[in-house]
Amino acid sequence: MSENNKHSCSSILFKCIDYRLQNETKRWLAENNLAGDCDVVSVAGASKGLSDDEPAVVKLLLDQVKISHDLHSAKKVILLHHSDCGRYKAAYEFENEEEEKLTQITDMKKSEEIIKKHFPDMEVQKVWAQMLDSEGKSVEFQIIP
Repeated sequence: MSENNKHSCSSILFKCIDYRLQNETKRWLAENNLAGDCDVVSVAGASKGLSDDEPAVVKLLLDQVKISHDLHSAKKVILLHHSDCGRYKAAYEFENEEEEKLTQITDMKKSEEIIKKHFPDMEVQKVWAQMLDSEGKSVEFQIIP
């Protein structure tokens, strides 16, 4: 950390912009002692653009990791994906919820590889948010190995 930087956080979170998950994501952050200790980036599909190698999104997300890492001394990237994601549904025709989840987990693993290639000292945590109702008022969060 530079001498000019008087503040730091532990992590940077990439999450979807979906408004339905805002309250439950805040709750999850608080339960995991990340509230107020985490830079937050909201992008449609979370890290989908990174795993799909979309140049503008790759640059945006990697730039955000670099800023959080260098300026705020973040040591971990959290990739938070969720069920019933509009960006994924626009790109795929899933047979069922399990297929959607497996596709997103595969994408999170690709994103993890890309992040680790550029920031080998950073940990990457993958999180799946299963919406239990269509409004996002009840969500179960699962750490993906």
